Amino acid sequence: MVITYPSKNHIVSLPFGYDASNDKDYKTFYELFDNKHPGIDFDLPENSKIYSSINGIVVRKEFHQGMGNTLGIRNGNILSIYAHLNEILVNPGQIILQDTFVALSGNTGMATSSAHLHFELRDLSKTVLKNMVFEPIFNIEISNFKNEFIYKVNNKNIPKNALNISERYFGTLDFAKLILERNNLDLKYDTIFPEGLELIIPNFRNQ
Repeated sequence: MVITYPSKNHIVSLPFGYDASNDKDYKTFYELFDNKHPGIDFDLPENSKIYSSINGIVVRKEFHQGMGNTLGIRNGNILSIYAHLNEILVNPGQIILQDTFVALSGNTGMATSSAHLHFELRDLSKTVLKNMVFEPIFNIEISNFKNEFIYKVNNKNIPKNALNISERYFGTLDFAKLILERNNLDLKYDTIFPEGLELIIPNFRNQ
């Protein structure tokens, strides 16, 4: 998989891994990531066009307290995140081609002090959030792409079944059947998975 730039303007205002430990403006934003910036910020005026950096399926379209209007597009184990948006032009479950116009940049959410795009990549095969993020390198093949990956069921916060796993990784309930079939599970869609079950998460289509 090759990652392309999410905007026509490539000016970086805050690089990946920036240490905000002693930065009064940013320190609290990145506490979950050991005070390191987990993505790349692009210096963009509000309402600049944002493009999908990957082929994928929309799995996230929501308002996040810190990241504001947030879009997530997944392909295999790679999740691309676009944050602080003014407007999102695509919907959960929609399959998107790379370089598709998907959103308008903005300054939404609490973890921002000026208009910009926060772009982030996560490797969903990792289990800890701060270990998921990795540095985006554009226009070069990335080595950690996996067409399918393993999710180990954790029911501590929300009991997991085929429906909410489908919504989590496909943005829609429509892939519940595919999840059960891929894992050879003869269960109803709303049957709670056993704690610790290792589920194969298939891709949105064969690559």
